[in-house]
Amino acid sequence: MEMYDVIKKSDLVYFDIYTSISPDKTFEDLIKINANTLKATRDVLENEGPIIERAVTENITIVVTGDALSATTHNQIRRSAIEKGIDVNIYENASIITAFPSRTGLFIYRFGSIVSMPFTSDKFFPLSVYDKIYKNYINNMHTLILLDLKDGRTMPINDALNNLLAMEDKKHKGLIREDTLLFAGIKIGSCYEKIYFSNISKMLELDIEDSPASIIIPAELNEIELEFARSFCINVF
Repeated sequence: MEMYDVIKKSDLVYFDIYTSISPDKTFEDLIKINANTLKATRDVLENEGPIIERAVTENITIVVTGDALSATTHNQIRRSAIEKGIDVNIYENASIITAFPSRTGLFIYRFGSIVSMPFTSDKFFPLSVYDKIYKNYINNMHTLILLDLKDGRTMPINDALNNLLAMEDKKHKGLIREDTLLFAGIKIGSCYEKIYFSNISKMLELDIEDSPASIIIPAELNEIELEFARSFCINVF
């Protein structure tokens, strides 16, 4: 069955607005398919009891932007449903984890551990972010950095880069410099998609505020990857 038909025939549709950011008007488009569509916040998804209770007797669908099972939240709901004897069907979708790297032309098998960049403060400044990127880099692996979400938007690119520069000031390993190359992905998978290939200094000058956004800090690019980056991305140098 096609996903459109699944949504249309559902008794209730939950639209996940917690784990990722969707293109504009996605919720409105879902309402047109099935009027019984609700926005599912963190509280709704992480306290899945009511969802599971309804799924015992009704056909319930959860619509997720990106891969259906990348977030632990969704696998927890899946597990709870299975424990109740509820049939669970998964309809796969593209994920930022594969879509952004593949769009750049970087070799997907050269990526190391994914890193999340949280919002920082004077009391919360996790240097483990830097350590993970550095570990990937010294193993000649690229790093995809997912930016934290707040108020329906991802962290601005400049905030993430300034965090990395501040981490470098504390770690002094020479990884994050003004001439460090990076890729910035904006609205990946939408008609407004843009991918910038530049260095940190030039990227800060661009002052990109669009959302959703994510970053790739590459290891040493091989000749083919460099050619692809020049062909597929907006080069700013």
